[in-house]
Amino acid sequence: MVLFEDPQCPYCRQFEDLNGPLIAAAVRTGDLAVEYRMRCFLGPESVRADNALVLAAEAGRFDELRRALFAAQPPEGTGGFTTEELVRVGAHVGLTGSDFASGVREARYETWVLGRESLYQTEDPQGTPAAWLNGRLVDSRVLLDGPAFESQLRR
Repeated sequence: MVLFEDPQCPYCRQFEDLNGPLIAAAVRTGDLAVEYRMRCFLGPESVRADNALVLAAEAGRFDELRRALFAAQPPEGTGGFTTEELVRVGAHVGLTGSDFASGVREARYETWVLGRESLYQTEDPQGTPAAWLNGRLVDSRVLLDGPAFESQLRR
């Protein structure tokens, strides 16, 4: 499965709240592999959060931080996900090293994140959340319908 999400997207948080446990269980059992393609089209908050997610991936804590960011998601466009807030959320999931904090503060991967956004714009022009399962686009209505999404995964 390829999942497109933006850390600022309230629908992505809804998708995570609804389907995250099911996806995590399927990944644990080896029934599903997921490639996350994090978007940042909702503003600088998303860019900062995606930069932090790249740093978390380097430390082997991408999914922990991704879930924590959705749990701490500020209202869209409010200036949330400040640098210091991202450092705090990262520390909450065990990202306490100076490399993570300095990478967040210096926006180490911002250019890369913005480049990925340009690429993902062509792959996912409809917005987030979006998913491809076994090479086929999952209908966006299915993503926010727990039983329908589970049925798609079981096929």
